[in-house]
Amino acid sequence: MTAAENAICVLDAEVTISTITQVLKSSTDAIRQGANIIDFHQVNELDSAALALIIECRREAEQVGVELRCINLPANLRGLATLYGVLDLIPQ
Repeated sequence: MTAAENAICVLDAEVTISTITQVLKSSTDAIRQGANIIDFHQVNELDSAALALIIECRREAEQVGVELRCINLPANLRGLATLYGVLDLIPQ
């Protein structure tokens, strides 16, 4: 789940394959409502689903004309993005 506060979409503690459906819905809803920042500071468990989330949120933001940024990326998410060659796709 997420919370949109002052144009910031704060992700909850877990962004994994088991939570991605709800997290994605909440995140894209927040973007449609004007959120332009995805904040990972509360995330303590993630897997490659977090990368899919970022890419889909980026697409959604482009569709609604929002310049999206991701902040407080955990080191393991950066590592996954580097491993998969998609670090440049993460708007920071």
